[in-house]
Amino acid sequence: QIAKHQQELQAQGIVIRQVDPMNTQHMQLTISFPEKDSLYHGYSFNISIRCPHDYPFRPPKCMFLQRLFHPNVKAETGEICLNIINESENEWTPANSLIQIAFGLQSLLNGPNCDSPLNLDAGSIFRRG
Repeated sequence: QIAKHQQELQAQGIVIRQVDPMNTQHMQLTISFPEKDSLYHGYSFNISIRCPHDYPFRPPKCMFLQRLFHPNVKAETGEICLNIINESENEWTPANSLIQIAFGLQSLLNGPNCDSPLNLDAGSIFRRG
C-alpha cells in the first residue's frame, strides 16, 4: 500500500521506508513540512515505527529519533502522545494504516494538543503562544 502511494506521499512531505529489507516490522518515517506557513517549514523529523507481531490488531510503537521540544512529545525518549497509536486510548483499529499515522503525526506537529501535553513545559509555552 505504501509503495503504491510513495510519490503522492513524498509530495506531501512523507517518506516511509523499511529500515532492514529482511524485517518488515521496523520502518522509518520521515516527515517534512513543504507548506511555507508551517512552524516546521524546512525541517524534517525521523520517527521509528515498530509493528508488533499482531499488527494490525495492535498499533505500532512510534518514537521520534531526534530530540523535539513539543507538547505531545517527550523530548528525552521521543515518546509520542497521539490517540491512534496509544493503546490506552483504544482508538486504534485494524483499518488504520501507517499512512494515517504519518498524516496524524504531521498534523500533530503543526497543531499541538496543549490540553493533553506529554511535555508539560512545552505545553505551557505553546499555550502562551
